[in-house]
Amino acid sequence: MDDLTRTARDLARRHPSRCRLRQVGESRAGEPLWLLSVGHGSRNVLVVSGAHPNEPAGGAAVADLAYRAVRGGRTGRAGPGVRDRRQERDAAWHFLLCLDPDGARHTEPWTRHPGTLERQLRHFYRPAADQQPEWLPPPGRRAAPLPETRALLTVLDELRPAVQFSLHANDVGGAWAQLTHDLPGAPAALADAAAGLAVPLAAAPVDTLHMPGAGPGVFLMAAGAGLDANVVHRDWLSRSTWFHPLRYGTVTAVVETPVWAVEAIADLRPAEAPALVVGQAVGQLRAQADRLAGLLDEARTGLGAAPGPLLDAAAWLTEACFTNAAQWSAPPSPGSPPPAATAGGALALRMAAQRLPLRAAAMLARATDGHPLGPAAETLLTRWRRSYAADFGPRWIPVRDQTTLQTEFISRLARLVLNAGRRTGGSPAAHRRDR
Repeated sequence: MDDLTRTARDLARRHPSRCRLRQVGESRAGEPLWLLSVGHGSRNVLVVSGAHPNEPAGGAAVADLAYRAVRGGRTGRAGPGVRDRRQERDAAWHFLLCLDPDGARHTEPWTRHPGTLERQLRHFYRPAADQQPEWLPPPGRRAAPLPETRALLTVLDELRPAVQFSLHANDVGGAWAQLTHDLPGAPAALADAAAGLAVPLAAAPVDTLHMPGAGPGVFLMAAGAGLDANVVHRDWLSRSTWFHPLRYGTVTAVVETPVWAVEAIADLRPAEAPALVVGQAVGQLRAQADRLAGLLDEARTGLGAAPGPLLDAAAWLTEACFTNAAQWSAPPSPGSPPPAATAGGALALRMAAQRLPLRAAAMLARATDGHPLGPAAETLLTRWRRSYAADFGPRWIPVRDQTTLQTEFISRLARLVLNAGRRTGGSPAAHRRDR
């Protein structure tokens, strides 16, 4: 986080005519929220990094994209044609360097020196949902948005970007993207970006449960795709900052790259006995969540004082395990793909059934370190981590490759949106509404 801020300051100092760095808000702990803008084009591209503190690849991607924008959109790999480059030069790029700097402080020992899965879990932190700044408070709850959320909404309302990118990273699996609009060419853009990097494209990530697919690794979020919101994603219509700029015709893309790869996650063949896979995953998830809930009750009693962010996050994620189990068991909406329909989707479900409790156990172990309950939480974490690694055999993806995939896909998708808008005289979404 600090390195990225220094990079942004250096760019603004060396290229004052093209780069501007300004503070657009402040975190709950008083950390500044920085926006780096490059170029003076007639249309805007917004890239949001650091929404989740356990997903560090976005910061490196922002640095790469900023350097590209300073160079006028030239790419390091097979680049676009002259006409496409002209479109990139006519766009101003804006980078929100880190949306949750407070959370990022909790994971710095790992994000600064990434490596083994064990090291990541030793320093794992993912705040509870109501502390994640990409989400607005639930409807009907009298709560103000987080200051980080307000800052992002202000930037969106100011820029009205043609496209917004939210940069994320899943621990283990493959790459994928979620879009608010169906963009022809998006699956090819993702496949081209992944080519040569040995990063599989996820067939059906659990995060995209019941979402229609637009092509390998690309999924459509219901609200912006003109589809009925299903039971799993109903609250997204009013809660997510991804949908806030729909009023401006903005296309939002959530870009996910894995830290560790599992090749079979890309298997599009029909799964064997998908109902059995779902039942087993749900049973395992509930059983491990029950074990966590018992330890959490002991921790709350034993720690006495205010539980703190780690224990709060572990409790939230434990409850999310039960919620996910119910969602996986629910029948899909009409026309939506069922869970575990493909071999890759079945694998993703099995992985999530272990990953969610494993993350909660990691934060519980951190919260109880030095406490009499600590050894029990540590034993649980070690056993589950070893089982997770043995069952799925994750392969480390170098940070350089994680970054390259994000920057290449973002460059290609931005080009698609900017070119489509130029041809139609507006955004792709506005064009479809006019028809």
